[in-house]
Amino acid sequence: MVLAAALLPSYVGIGMSGRAAATTARVSTSTPAQPPASVPGGAGAPTAVAPQVPPGTVTRTGTHLTDSAGRVVLPRGVTVPAGRVPTAGEIAQWLDFGFTGLRLEIPMTRGGLFPPSGEAPPPGDRELGGLDQAGMVVRELTGRGFTVVLRIVPGAAGYTPSAADLTSGLTRLAGRFGGVAGLIGYEVPAGVGSADLAGAVRAVDTNHTLWVEQPAPFDPAARVAAAEGAGYVTGWVDGSARRAAALADAGDAFGLGWFFDGPAVESSATGIGPGEVRALTAPPAEIVRPYPAAVAGAPESFKRDGAGVFRLVYQPSRAGGGTFAPGTATAVVLPAWAYPSGYQARVTGGQVTSPPGAGVLCVVAGAGATRVSVEVTPAAGAPAPVAPTRAGAANCAAAPGAGPGSVGAAAGQPPSGAPAATSAADDSDPVLLLLVLPLLGAAAAAAVLGPVFVRLRRR
Repeated sequence: MVLAAALLPSYVGIGMSGRAAATTARVSTSTPAQPPASVPGGAGAPTAVAPQVPPGTVTRTGTHLTDSAGRVVLPRGVTVPAGRVPTAGEIAQWLDFGFTGLRLEIPMTRGGLFPPSGEAPPPGDRELGGLDQAGMVVRELTGRGFTVVLRIVPGAAGYTPSAADLTSGLTRLAGRFGGVAGLIGYEVPAGVGSADLAGAVRAVDTNHTLWVEQPAPFDPAARVAAAEGAGYVTGWVDGSARRAAALADAGDAFGLGWFFDGPAVESSATGIGPGEVRALTAPPAEIVRPYPAAVAGAPESFKRDGAGVFRLVYQPSRAGGGTFAPGTATAVVLPAWAYPSGYQARVTGGQVTSPPGAGVLCVVAGAGATRVSVEVTPAAGAPAPVAPTRAGAANCAAAPGAGPGSVGAAAGQPPSGAPAATSAADDSDPVLLLLVLPLLGAAAAAAVLGPVFVRLRRR
């Protein structure tokens, strides 16, 4: 559906009711996961991978990001700057915040080469050793349940990657990671020939999606990464708490995942050598909020109101057609910071299968249910939700479906290192957008979107 023609004519709808992004090249995606293909043994010349889809791969189904179970996924997390190796403490804090995805920057130099990076780059292949270095970080992160985007960034001050360099680099990158589990795909900067780049990826890797960064249609000062109507938020303008909250609200309204990052930095911070590695940007409290990390169905709406009540409504039908395997669970992330005195969950049309007080609420639709409604309300006097040891949907093992019902759960104290500010209420209305946007022309669509994004344009 054309959503933002009045705002930015080249954009079309992204995903859940009313989302928007630029049209970019389609990258073929594959169907249910099979045993992982073998990973090429080094960082040298690319090797074509077998057609099996690695476990945990996130692909694109229409305007949705989907996992191997067919669930609609909404990754949320941070950008890991080039040259940074996340510490155990940082990973634990991301799990406390309920993050499920990470965006890993990989510096590329002229000719599409990937040298090792960091304050003290390790010895080894000076042209391609950065891919092996990134592979170690990816294994650590995906081993904890995170899904990962590999983002190519300039690896030299003042260097702007050419289409030829990106083609060469993507060929190497896809050859090295085509069989690796837990990836969302590869991301490149704006302003390149996406169709040719997509072909370079497809030639060696049919498992993963190419994402191209571009201005966000709902705020041209912000950025999204998109692929044929699906996408996620990447650029946070000045990185302030107020602006971040408004952009996170936009993500909620349009069903977009996101990766928080600070304001744009000078290209001299390349991440290749000493003094070039920038610090991780701490996410503001305003964006640490409950959300559905993986929905076993088609999301109709989700939001958290000013009283802290979170509501999710979805139809338990698989995106792109077909049915779910019995017991496929929807995973709702409930950060302890958002529910410091516990929570209660009520489900209509399904059943909670996670333990009381879990930081990830697991819901299985009942037999014959056509709509599932989840409501989570703050409780009093109970422990805070328990942060998982692995991210997101990895905590929701398949369980037999059950009839409609409701289950209460409890949750106590904010996690160590939790943000100190107060979360902003979400005043968007995805249900309204779902109902009216397909029926509206460009001018009317802009009128509906205006109140949602007025805060974005005033800041």
